[in-house]
Amino acid sequence: MSSRIAILAAFLAVAVAIAIAARPHDPTAGERVDRITAELRCPVCQGLSVKDSGSETARQMRDLVAQRVAEGRSDSEILAEFRTSYGDWILLSPPLSSWSLLIWLVPVAALAAGLWIARSRIRGGAVLAPPPSPSELASLRERVAAEEAAEG
Repeated sequence: MSSRIAILAAFLAVAVAIAIAARPHDPTAGERVDRITAELRCPVCQGLSVKDSGSETARQMRDLVAQRVAEGRSDSEILAEFRTSYGDWILLSPPLSSWSLLIWLVPVAALAAGLWIARSRIRGGAVLAPPPSPSELASLRERVAAEEAAEG
């Protein structure tokens, strides 16, 4: 009986902890800076976010983001400021545009076309030539016999 009570108490404690953790809260300024800098690409480092980079440029960008957060600007305003300065390249996950969408769709379309061609070839089968007529067969046999006699 006491083991059931202990299991129930543990289950309730876990449920309360999950409910408290899942409760929405306003992010702190530090959490906002971390989230924004994690979305920005470091202009100096290859493939690193501003948050993960140790370069001087990334440090300056983190300081600028912290300053903008302290000024009360929204996340989208801060990201828009960096997009204006650097272009869409500065975002680690750039928005889909007509050109970037085309880059993804062309290989998919080529693969689909290749599969369609392969399927139609397999289904249609190879086109076989009709068998030779008796007169063509007789002339071929004479030709083979003449070539064999010439070889010797």
